[in-house]
Amino acid sequence: MKTIVYLLICIVVPIFCYSNNEKVLNSTVKNVTVFLNSAQVNRSANFSLDAGTTDLIFEGISPFINSKSIQVKGTGKITIIDVKYRILQPEIELPTFTTLPPKIINDIKLLEDSLNDLSFDIDDILNKKEVLNLEKNVLLQNKFMKGSVDTIPELKDAMSYLRKQLNDINAELNKLKRIEFKLNSNKSEMQQRLNTLKAYNNQKNPEKSKDVKHQVVVTVSVDEPVQGKLNINYMVTNAGWNPEYDIRAEGTDKPVTLVYKANVYQNSGEKWENVKLKLSTINPNQSYAKPNLGVLYLNYLYNTVVLAQSRREQMKEGNYAGCVSQPAYLDDELEKNKMKDVMANYSSDYTQAQQTMTNVEYDINLSYTIPSDGQYHKVAVQNYELATDYYHYLLPRIDKQAYLVAKITDWGKLDLLAANANIYFEGTYVGETSINPSILQDTMEISLGKDRGIIVERVKDKDNVRNELIGSNVKKTIQYNIKLKNNKLQLCNLVIEDQIPISQNNEIIVKDLDLSSAEYNKLNGILTWKAKLKSQESKTISFSYEIEYNKNKQLASAF
Repeated sequence: MKTIVYLLICIVVPIFCYSNNEKVLNSTVKNVTVFLNSAQVNRSANFSLDAGTTDLIFEGISPFINSKSIQVKGTGKITIIDVKYRILQPEIELPTFTTLPPKIINDIKLLEDSLNDLSFDIDDILNKKEVLNLEKNVLLQNKFMKGSVDTIPELKDAMSYLRKQLNDINAELNKLKRIEFKLNSNKSEMQQRLNTLKAYNNQKNPEKSKDVKHQVVVTVSVDEPVQGKLNINYMVTNAGWNPEYDIRAEGTDKPVTLVYKANVYQNSGEKWENVKLKLSTINPNQSYAKPNLGVLYLNYLYNTVVLAQSRREQMKEGNYAGCVSQPAYLDDELEKNKMKDVMANYSSDYTQAQQTMTNVEYDINLSYTIPSDGQYHKVAVQNYELATDYYHYLLPRIDKQAYLVAKITDWGKLDLLAANANIYFEGTYVGETSINPSILQDTMEISLGKDRGIIVERVKDKDNVRNELIGSNVKKTIQYNIKLKNNKLQLCNLVIEDQIPISQNNEIIVKDLDLSSAEYNKLNGILTWKAKLKSQESKTISFSYEIEYNKNKQLASAF
């Protein structure tokens, strides 16, 4: 009998010890893929094991981990049996919390509410701009713009109406653009302030007790002593990045440089020290399952009871695709469950999706340290040299100085995200603009400020100004001379704009005489010349027009 008991002890005790063998690994974060509102963390650790089954424990895991996203890879002659996320609670003790000032608590709540309101306001502005642009296109495509009118008075009335409507629409669009720019700026400032307050709150009141341990436990089986390496990766929230741009021009003989930067933040509770970053525009939480169309039933109202019973039978049989009476949220839940199954069964799901979606990832070659403080940390992404044409715009009737404008093309190939951009010219800060690829056209114009190197003077030619009486009317001939000079060291492209008055009265007749080959817009009277001036070269442009009106009446507009 003693022999049997002894044998049982020898068998049970090793099995008990064998099944509870644990080993804590010294793991470090090596790589992090940061998405716009989450991150995928990659940890690695070396191990040395004896034969048997062992639970290898990764500590220092973020409390904001998505446990269903954990994936494991290993090297060495081991068999991975199980992977799980575990929280070890400390001994029960009374928690001590620092009471935050009521103002900070109130500020956090107000900022969260304000950010939600700003998002709705920005969407509202975009919708209004879309409607105005549609209205503008409708006006420009009407029959009057194509010359399908019967009489001159009808054309004049149509042009007057069209001019008024277009001016109103353009004024409203400019107003909306200013509002949109201010809303985006306010949103960025509020988000940064909110991150600061939340970080302060987390420092004063940690989410969990310091003794709480968040672990990933990997159970492995080994037939003989072995050394190897384990890599785990998982998704965490409370992390993300926002784009930011600098547009730099060092001179009109050099291309514009777009400096692409990222504001990376994380408050996940983990240490990202000297890690390799990858920035991604992919949304890993988005469903990419192809939707299916169900059967579209048609019947009379009095058969709804029979139809509902038929649909319930289909749902019991699992024929969801053919049942149109199921609520929309049920379809969503089914698709989400399908996606969860795919993520659990295939560890390479993210890589496959990355190849099939039109998103961009940026591998950062330098190592960065991103503390868990919720603050923005600048990360250099890329520098682009953009094809640029520089023009000096002159409006001598209004301003004697030239405005330097850079026209930049090929924006679409850059795969940019919507964000604000700082503008610098020759090392001097000029201003700020907004980049929105969803509405940005192929060419973007950026104002770089005034350039004193171009001299312009607009003078009325008194020798060619004459008056002529014709009955009760007076005919006045007016000529202007625009004198240009390039004092810069390089050739400059100039765009000069002036104008001829537009008559709003049938008794007032305006006739162009000599426009010096200008492009003439008869709708608004704008004259446009394009010229190239070499260094120290001068040029004079002249234009003249004639006005005939009643000599007994005074003209309302100056000319």
